[in-house]
Amino acid sequence: MKIKQILFLLLLTSNLFAESYLLYFQGNKHLSERELYEALDIYKPYAYEFYKAEPTINPKILSIAIDTLKDFYKSHGFYHAQITSHIKNKSVTLDINESVPIKISKIIINSSLDINDTIPFQVGDIFDAQKFIQSKKDLRFTYEDKGYCNAEYETKAYIDIEKNSAKIIYKIEPNNICFFRNIEIFSPKNIHKDIISSLLYIKTNEPYTHESVDKSYRNLYAYDGISQALIDTVIYNKYDVNATVKVKETKKPIRFQMGLGISSDEGPSASVGIKHRNFLGNLKTIALTTKVTKIKQSVKLDFTMPMINFNMFGSQISVENEDFFGFKESRVLAKGFLRQRDETNIFQESLIIDTSKTYDSSNLALFPQSNLLLISPELIWRYNTRDKILDPTKGYFLNTLLQGSVLGNYSDATYYKLDVTGGYILPLEPSIAAFKVRVGSLHTYEGAVPPSYRFFAGGMNSNRAYGYRLLGPKNDNNDPVGFNSIIETTAEYRFHIYDDFNGVIFNDNTFIGQNYIPDNTVGYYSTGFGLRYKTPIGPLAIDFGFDPLRPLEQHALHFHIGELF
Repeated sequence: MKIKQILFLLLLTSNLFAESYLLYFQGNKHLSERELYEALDIYKPYAYEFYKAEPTINPKILSIAIDTLKDFYKSHGFYHAQITSHIKNKSVTLDINESVPIKISKIIINSSLDINDTIPFQVGDIFDAQKFIQSKKDLRFTYEDKGYCNAEYETKAYIDIEKNSAKIIYKIEPNNICFFRNIEIFSPKNIHKDIISSLLYIKTNEPYTHESVDKSYRNLYAYDGISQALIDTVIYNKYDVNATVKVKETKKPIRFQMGLGISSDEGPSASVGIKHRNFLGNLKTIALTTKVTKIKQSVKLDFTMPMINFNMFGSQISVENEDFFGFKESRVLAKGFLRQRDETNIFQESLIIDTSKTYDSSNLALFPQSNLLLISPELIWRYNTRDKILDPTKGYFLNTLLQGSVLGNYSDATYYKLDVTGGYILPLEPSIAAFKVRVGSLHTYEGAVPPSYRFFAGGMNSNRAYGYRLLGPKNDNNDPVGFNSIIETTAEYRFHIYDDFNGVIFNDNTFIGQNYIPDNTVGYYSTGFGLRYKTPIGPLAIDFGFDPLRPLEQHALHFHIGELF
């Protein structure tokens, strides 16, 4: 198949300037249109790329294109697929008859580890050669993640095209567990070896695992000051592993960045920034960014410095101005923090100095105009096992924030604020169920805190029957007053619709209170549906939520990029 693909590409290249016809498919059921275009190395524009031309092909290479697609169908278990073409009005349509597929009749497994989650097949499934090849790689990773770097594998697939059946065999002899012995690091002079060592998950005399190598790669590339990383492993004495780590620094460490965006919460946004990705060496960074949205303007100066044992020191100084309903707030904020992390946890201890000014208040009783100074320690714990951030398919997370202060000469209030959010993404192949709970509590014992410290609800990350910050009681000017406590729950069912389109059905519930504990008798409910369109940067999302008891009176439309959690 590879030879045919190469020949097809050569002919495609040689006919770039020949007349081409629009290319369409019909009759394909198991393989999507986009997959077929990709098999021919023809780009199919996404719906938002309306300015790009639709896929075309030169009729002279149709026979090779058909052979390529037949081989592609064979790799997906359709050995008897037939493809014909017809040309009309300068367009080519490929008619596909997928015919009877090869189905798996028997799976033989002989493994000392549980590999059921690694095998993508069940008896009765359509055999897919690409999935089978990937399962062999995943099987190797499964054993290597348990320390078996020298296991022996017997994985075979027997295809009977007359009976349209396949028998698959997975047999593994694990042998002994392997260990890292010698780890040698080569780094540029501006990045000390100890810093690189602290970013690695591979350690001397610890078991060898593919996952530890993979996590080390991800951790190294998380730093913009590193342009290239290579971890080379060599097995010797059958069960010992030597590792060589080579790192190259970014040649042009200063980067300018600009961005434009829009969301239903904050409206249009624009940002401009400059960042030095290896400031004074050892992967320290310094960045100056400014961002302007419809409701908020900010300028921030950030500094971070990696330390050994996965620690990091950082600081931030920001000047902000934000419009709330019923008041405005400006502040100068300084923060210093120490962060520790491992593969799933992040712990952060911070000291925040917040000088804020509340002005343009529509209700002085609810939103007093004031100048306040708060010096607040802050503790953060994040736990995350999700496989992806913008479009997760499995895993769970927990985000916890606790901050507070004591009234005194340098702080204008004794208070605490707790904000905890947890979520779980459950794969239900091919759909997904997702659940999220948020609990928040604010209590002021003495003095005063800025009105923005209160909780506000409504919007795309909250209750989607309401606009941004518009949920809850209103004052005489119809401005939301906020609240001191909140419980929010979200349940979503995410499912595939067609091609790159997915759908979601959701339910959001919110309970609020003016004390530090929410009143569970005061509830705001919503249900709704949404559409997701897959793009390279994450799904474009539109959600429509409404109150099921008052759908015509209370509803809202939201749009954003990426799943909400």
